[in-house]
Amino acid sequence: MKSSLIKPNDLVKVKKVNNQIILHNITNCNRKASIKRISGNRHINLSTGEIVENKKTLIRGESMRSLLESNLRLQDLIKENTIDIQKLLLITLTYRKKILDTKKVNEDFKVFIKYLRKHFTDYGEIEYINTLEKKDENSGFHIHAILFFNKSTRSVFLPVQTLNDAWKNGYTSVGKPKGKQEVYFYLTPHLSKEVNEKNSHMHNKALMQMQLPAGVNLYHYSKGIKKPTIYTDTYENVKKYLKENSYIYKSEQVYKNPMQTYRGNNLYYCKEKYIKAEEQPKESDSKPHKRTPI
Repeated sequence: MKSSLIKPNDLVKVKKVNNQIILHNITNCNRKASIKRISGNRHINLSTGEIVENKKTLIRGESMRSLLESNLRLQDLIKENTIDIQKLLLITLTYRKKILDTKKVNEDFKVFIKYLRKHFTDYGEIEYINTLEKKDENSGFHIHAILFFNKSTRSVFLPVQTLNDAWKNGYTSVGKPKGKQEVYFYLTPHLSKEVNEKNSHMHNKALMQMQLPAGVNLYHYSKGIKKPTIYTDTYENVKKYLKENSYIYKSEQVYKNPMQTYRGNNLYYCKEKYIKAEEQPKESDSKPHKRTPI
């Protein structure tokens, strides 16, 4: 049941990912900058005037908020481009030797993709999203990637020999997903309070991301990858758009801001989710995933 926390004239942030639309009321959000960078490695707190020295991070795990936001953007990209699971492949590229140079890894992947695009043309254009992983402190980097063949007219099959010929640096593996959820979480991990046999792989994946050097991009993608549509408008205008384009209400999430108004009342925010009427998820794809990407 909807809570009606969002009023007709409220400003909402609209994010359209594939055939799903998420609304987030932002009327009461503070959209003004609270800090301003100044010379050197410092910033000023605009509300207090205090000058603060920025702490330099060495690994991605030292800034969990940044890592979380990167993973959420990554998963949105994956969802936006996952049209048909029969037209994509999940691949892993591993080095024979220990490689710690991220620039070399990125260049090697570009060579790999260039080879595939030249010699593997049966299914049309190839787009990709990839991430780097490092198993532990004693290991080098390896690559996980999703290859998209969305303009293909048939199911995609990639011979292992073609994959090996394209990647000349070590070992390869390729697979096809059984469902969209497998695609969505192939590159993005999520943490749980308790680690068990079932979720240990995802937990370890998160730990590997945390050990990435600060400043290294969590993921890369090709120019043909589509990005989600994001804009702001009034709730009333967006509701008209949803009705005209056959979107139906699916769920909502209500949460409380710890900050209070001048009257001492907490501010409540609401996030509503809508999907295309003709594209309601199957039972196997609609199971709730309570864990959030790290």
